[in-house]
Amino acid sequence: MFQINWKIKSLFYKIFGYFKFKKIFFIIQKLITKRSKININSINNNWEIHANNISKFHANSIIEFGAGKSLEQNIYFSYIFNNRIKQTVIDINKMIDFTLFNEANLQISRILNKEKKYDVKSIEDLKRNYNIEYKAPFNLQKLVNEKKSFDMCINTATLEHFSIDDINLCFGNLKKIIKKNGYISSLIDYSDHYCHTDKNISPLNFLKYSKVEWNKYNNNYLYQNRLRHHEYKKLFENFNFSINQTIKGNLGKSPGKISKEFDEKNNDTFILWGYYLVKND
Repeated sequence: MFQINWKIKSLFYKIFGYFKFKKIFFIIQKLITKRSKININSINNNWEIHANNISKFHANSIIEFGAGKSLEQNIYFSYIFNNRIKQTVIDINKMIDFTLFNEANLQISRILNKEKKYDVKSIEDLKRNYNIEYKAPFNLQKLVNEKKSFDMCINTATLEHFSIDDINLCFGNLKKIIKKNGYISSLIDYSDHYCHTDKNISPLNFLKYSKVEWNKYNNNYLYQNRLRHHEYKKLFENFNFSINQTIKGNLGKSPGKISKEFDEKNNDTFILWGYYLVKND
């Protein structure tokens, strides 16, 4: 995997953000760092967690935000539910890449031993052949304005990139568009995402820094709120979502001395990933 010092990477992201080099950023990910390369060898356990709850609670319509470029998870849902589930996928930027989608589709169909569905060349193809409605640039507030409603919200490794203000706005909107007794199924990555391309730092490297210090490295291209597992619990409860299920992932090793802004006596501080299934009562 492409490796780069995390501080240099954060500097590049700051420059891209300042000059609004969004297209150049995506090209670099696809052609140089290969971060967008599709290489699916098995079905992701996260997809299965979501799918089991879709089945368990008989969800017929789901909303997902921040699905990325290839929509791998959505492709998986289309196959295993035979297009029965209506999927609405939104993103603040139009990130979908049909080449990546088609490659993911081929690999997932082979793993599932299913006949490959049609290749996609347009947003219309997505809706017609996969029952996926893709909207971008788009946000949850627009769905509220359109008075849309859904049985379940699915999100994977997305909430950790929201500011606290944006999470509060997001949960407030979900409260309105998720049907009564509907669910939110959230998988959250609590690790420092810079470690994905810098093996020399700890998965919890960012805990060493105060908020002021971390702002030097945080940026719009890889914003990380650094919220811990117990803090998401409070946020869900603030909006009167009831916790139906929670999973605490494996513990990471402390990077050494951590900022006083984090509770080093609470194991939740060092969890690398977590899961919440919450109900809209």
